[in-house]
Amino acid sequence: MKSKNIYVLFLVVGLIWMMAIDAPAQQGRGKGRVKGTVVDEEGNPLEGVQITGQHLKFNTMFEGETDEKGKWAIAGLGTGLFRFTATKEGYEPAYRDVQVSQFSRKNPDIDFVLVKAQPTGIPALEDEAALEVFEEGNRLFKQEQYAEAVAKFEEFLERNPTVYQVNLNIGNCYRQLKEYDKALAAYQIILKKVMEEKGTYEDDESAARAMAGIGETYMLKGNLEKASEYMKQAIDLFPNDETLAFNVGEIFFNEGKADEAIEYYKLAAKIKEDWAPPYRQLGYAYLNKGEYQLAVESLKKFLELAPDDPQAPTIESLIPKLQEMIKD
Repeated sequence: MKSKNIYVLFLVVGLIWMMAIDAPAQQGRGKGRVKGTVVDEEGNPLEGVQITGQHLKFNTMFEGETDEKGKWAIAGLGTGLFRFTATKEGYEPAYRDVQVSQFSRKNPDIDFVLVKAQPTGIPALEDEAALEVFEEGNRLFKQEQYAEAVAKFEEFLERNPTVYQVNLNIGNCYRQLKEYDKALAAYQIILKKVMEEKGTYEDDESAARAMAGIGETYMLKGNLEKASEYMKQAIDLFPNDETLAFNVGEIFFNEGKADEAIEYYKLAAKIKEDWAPPYRQLGYAYLNKGEYQLAVESLKKFLELAPDDPQAPTIESLIPKLQEMIKD
């Protein structure tokens, strides 16, 4: 029994090692494909929306554009966490963070609803020159010129001090520049303003995005405790975001907290039932706990959803050994 456990342990360590060395070699590129749609607030498809996908580890950029039906697709993606951003002149930009597998046929669709950049009731946004500054900041961010983008967003904020939400863009720029304290300060401004206006963060997307930004920043700083704290708050505000749930699970898993990781992997799987990565990670987490039957069930579900994943052969060979351990 003990020798079998040791064998499985080495097999799993080897599996994780292979996963670790594969990503850097690709530098964010691979065979993955993601698609989606973009519509306006009335549900009308938007043509000519620029879509960018940024690998958040390697900063590799990919681009696409919507057609007349508002549909878009980007191919050539590697495995990892990507930030997809939709931008179109006259509309506020929108983004989503999504875990992508270059080997899965069922990466989640990403659908955007863009809001007009000049909502009524906010006269400051009638300033077309200021909006051009904002769009220039977005263009610079897409070109990875983060310092220049910060300058444009701050210029916009000077002209429109009531539009505090632009601090999210500023925080994202500083995070890319690895100026983490400045990034945290920008995100905190949003939380402070929301609380002053509403007295609560509930149902406020700006607050949820700021929480997620703070969580990502602490993760980059290596403070996993703080990262999980803020990511969990973001999930509470946006409970239907499978990527947030998955990322919190990853934080706990890396901390060696299997029970907490399982909770959030399950949440991610519940939100997006046909998304394979949470089931794979559930299998590993259950394996770490010695709960082999649950590990087998989770890994089988992963294989069902992602049979062409390069890890599939290794997992297929692991399952019978776990089943033998269950019999013992």
